[in-house]
Amino acid sequence: MKKILITALSVFALTAQAGFMGASHDWNNGSSNPFKSAIKAAETGYKANLAVNMAWRDTAKMIKAAKKLNAAGKTAAAVKLANEAHHQTVKATAQLDASLTADLRL
Repeated sequence: MKKILITALSVFALTAQAGFMGASHDWNNGSSNPFKSAIKAAETGYKANLAVNMAWRDTAKMIKAAKKLNAAGKTAAAVKLANEAHHQTVKATAQLDASLTADLRL
């Protein structure tokens, strides 16, 4: 019984402390700027896709448009577009994996 109580209290104490951390503790990349995190993820994925010749056509356009939106002060729309560009890079990587494992017997 004591072990269960100690375990439960330890978990509760650690969970309670995690909720009181300030905005400067963004675990993604140490930045509290959501656009910076989103655009960095999109650009990194796009560069990786370019390296293996599997980049999609619209990804670069989306990254460029997201940067323009952010410069115009439309941060929410810029983050949304940067996240969509990042999702495209993830899908392109999945497409590459699928193409490498495809059984193309003709």
